[in-house]
Amino acid sequence: MTEEVQYKPLDCAFESVQAVFALNIEQAVEHLSEASLSEYYEGAEFLAKIGQGDKLSIAFLKTMPWAGEHFGDGSIKKITDFTYNKICRTPNKPAVEKFLDSFIIVVDHIDKDQLDEYLALIEYHLSETTFSIHGIHDTHPSPSLIAMLANINLLLEQLDFKGIYEWINYGLRYFKDHPERQEEYFTLTTADSKAVFQRQRKGLLFSDIERPINLFQQALWKTNFMYAPYSPDFEALEHFHPYLEDEVIRLPDIYSDLNGVNGCKRYMALIAHIIAHHQFTTKIVADNVSPQQRFFTEVFEDARVEYLAIQQYPGLKKLWLSLMPVVDEFDCDDTRQSCLRHRAIMLTRALLDDNHPYQNQIILDYVEKFKELMSRGETTTSDSLSLGLGYLIKTRSASDALGSIYFENTEVSYRDDNRSIWLFIEEFDEEDNIFEHQKKSEDEDDEEVEVIPPHYYDEWDYAYESYKPDWAAVYERLHTHTNASKIDQILDKHSSLVKQLKKVLDLLKPQNKKRVRYQEEGVELDLDIALRSVIDIKNGSQPDTRINVDFEHDSRSVSVLLLLDLSQSLNEVAGSSGQTILELSQEAVSLLAWAVEQLGDNFAIAGFNSDTRQKVMYYHIKGYSEHWDDTVKSRLADLKAEFSTRMGAAIRHGAHYLDMQQSDKKLMLILTDGEPADIDMHDSKALIQDTHKAVQEAQQKGMYPYCISLDKKADEYIADIFGSHYSVIDRIESLPKELPQLFLSLTT
Repeated sequence: MTEEVQYKPLDCAFESVQAVFALNIEQAVEHLSEASLSEYYEGAEFLAKIGQGDKLSIAFLKTMPWAGEHFGDGSIKKITDFTYNKICRTPNKPAVEKFLDSFIIVVDHIDKDQLDEYLALIEYHLSETTFSIHGIHDTHPSPSLIAMLANINLLLEQLDFKGIYEWINYGLRYFKDHPERQEEYFTLTTADSKAVFQRQRKGLLFSDIERPINLFQQALWKTNFMYAPYSPDFEALEHFHPYLEDEVIRLPDIYSDLNGVNGCKRYMALIAHIIAHHQFTTKIVADNVSPQQRFFTEVFEDARVEYLAIQQYPGLKKLWLSLMPVVDEFDCDDTRQSCLRHRAIMLTRALLDDNHPYQNQIILDYVEKFKELMSRGETTTSDSLSLGLGYLIKTRSASDALGSIYFENTEVSYRDDNRSIWLFIEEFDEEDNIFEHQKKSEDEDDEEVEVIPPHYYDEWDYAYESYKPDWAAVYERLHTHTNASKIDQILDKHSSLVKQLKKVLDLLKPQNKKRVRYQEEGVELDLDIALRSVIDIKNGSQPDTRINVDFEHDSRSVSVLLLLDLSQSLNEVAGSSGQTILELSQEAVSLLAWAVEQLGDNFAIAGFNSDTRQKVMYYHIKGYSEHWDDTVKSRLADLKAEFSTRMGAAIRHGAHYLDMQQSDKKLMLILTDGEPADIDMHDSKALIQDTHKAVQEAQQKGMYPYCISLDKKADEYIADIFGSHYSVIDRIESLPKELPQLFLSLTT
């Protein structure tokens, strides 16, 4: 390349453009080929002469050296032509500068052969959002292109092109004819925009595999912890880690592949590690232990619980090692930076990997000590503390206090924050969440209420035949309580009905014994098998030792969820009875709960109401593990009816818990007095169709949703929701008698 080509002047009358050119030409000459450099000159001169001022050329000169180097010859001309033909010649001229600036970000996120895809994406958005009025072609600019370009870094970083198109199409579907709302959507500030964005992110969403992961933890440890996902963006910003606390596992809501390990296996590695701590870790006092001492204690404790888990499930070792970094022993220079984390990650690998590459004698010595300890059995968390303190003393260096710390590849992605190890004696000392100690109300009569983050559920949009992602927020709460004697009085009131039910229940209770053969231990000898074993012994063969017979009762394998509509309309008086619908519902549910308790079926009661999609309340009245006692009765006695009936979200949340039950038959009974409705919905069909979709989703999971309606007008809509799986009780006064009988007919 000649001196003349490198520094030839730019044919442009704008002094501002010439100044920017002078600042960027050396960069362009250094990074661009001769062909691309020629495109660079021609593009800058062309944009300066099309009557759009100097801003386009200035943006072009600043960004094209990077774009031309990344995308190669021909790319700068392609961008110049697109800028002029697709943007400058439309009403979208104000977006040109933002479009050109975007290439500083674009080159960091897409491959060199994806320029055409990016340009096609911008063209698609332009063509769909640039609109006209009264047939005047392209009169108004896109209200959202600049907003989208402002978020291009986030879009390209977390979504692939398919995901971006899905996100754009959702915005077009609902806001194409609403410019202001369209702009809000594409700024990524609205709830639905964020929800759609979350759904399209690169990787595996936890919500898509929650059931198999739950089965995984049940299979390994017979545990059934709940999950509360959080965004990995929060994890990156706050250095947040997964953890188990209060029977809830907090974990990332999405995982992408890592080291060739897919998202599902990463979740399995995480769950297995967290529950291994739950099984084998006992808390030790942390107040007199320094941060560095805690750090290395955690390294040994992580290895200890994983070692114990591997003894039961050897396959976990390969899974965990596949996600554990391997660093070079000499990567960290302790004369310039702290190598504390570097030493820790080498030790972490060496403790579990017999084929580790490290030769450091102290590491080898402590690996040997660890193996000796584990071979003796009966280890405790205190042993990890002793090893951690000893290792730190042996390896401590003056450089450990340096401000520059070696971090590269020192994080084990599947491990938790180890809060399960430490007990802080002093109140609030070094705790992350002091808010759990605060009360919801200062009233001495009020209970302490734990505020739980909402569960978000999709809602079906029948007009577009698609889901609105994370549309309804469901808040869980344990129902308030009052005097349980109110329910006892109800049972006394219906004593004659109770006696009738008892006769029926006695017939339904499992009575027969089932003979189970081939048992090592049992109540009597199985003569046929025993005789055959004697013959085997005499013939010199290995006898079958399963020579006993045992008996077990035939049992009903039924799980039931009774879901109560607690909307405002239940306060209406039913017929001439003088009782409200709510009071009759209390009586019916009390009789049903008593009946189910007699049968021994797995049974839960929950109530729901709503005040817009942002607040769907789900009240726990009786849990599956609770018995029909005064605690449950006191909650049922305090039922209140208020707000509206967003039934689809409540069914989805109830199905979430019913799906976890291990039963052959799963019945969801929905007791309601009206059609699904809410104050933020103007289309009467919308929530009916959404509830129908929620019912279908539950059926696909093997559940049997059945509705008992107290609405005399139910025939107008209920079949559209439940098909033939419903009953309408016209005489609400008969509900206490009919509900238990209906339950028995559905479960026999």
